[in-house]
Parts: sequence; structure tokens; C-alpha cells
Amino acid sequence: MKLLIQLNTPTEMASYEGCALALTLATFGHEVQLYLDAPVFGLLMQPETRLHGMIQSLDLYDMPAAWLPNDVFSGWVTGMLPTDLASQLTLIPEVVNSQDFEQILRF
Repeated sequence: MKLLIQLNTPTEMASYEGCALALTLATFGHEVQLYLDAPVFGLLMQPETRLHGMIQSLDLYDMPAAWLPNDVFSGWVTGMLPTDLASQLTLIPEVVNSQDFEQILRF
């Protein structure tokens, strides 16, 4: 199953639940793409949050880099993050076909 999981709620619990679901599904062979919207950037900037650590581990789950919105804030946040975390993030492709995903989940 190919899924897109969007994290756009600025609370640690909602972001944690969405990211934990993504990692769990990837563990069982599902193709999962994370999309981190601007409201969760504050959580990425805090090394003690669960989201910060979970995004660092995307490679361990054979997941692609998480997408960020293509705007000024994305460039700013990736410049402020440690290299190991920033390497797990990329700008969303110019064209995304929602039909490519069997399910889109929003947290």
C-alpha cells in the first residue's frame, strides 16, 4: 500500500502519532511518504521532541526524505537544523498526483 501521511498539527502528540504510524507501516513493507507542513517546524527545531528524533531515523525504515512545503520557511528551517536531520528533508516535488497514493492521512 502506498500512503501519504501529512503532519500539520502543531502539537507534539498529533505529530508523534502520525510519524509513529508512518514508521510502523514502513516496517511492514508499506510505501510511506511523510509531508511536514509549516506548523510542525517548531517541533523539528527542538531536539528533545519525539518528532525530531523520529525524522532522523527515516533511513532506518527505508523511507524517503520527508517532504516540506515549497516556500521560504522550508529553506529557513532546513538551514537551522543539524545536518543529520536536514538530510532527511526535501522540498515537495513540483507535481504530486494524489492518485499515486492509495490513502492520504492527515494529523
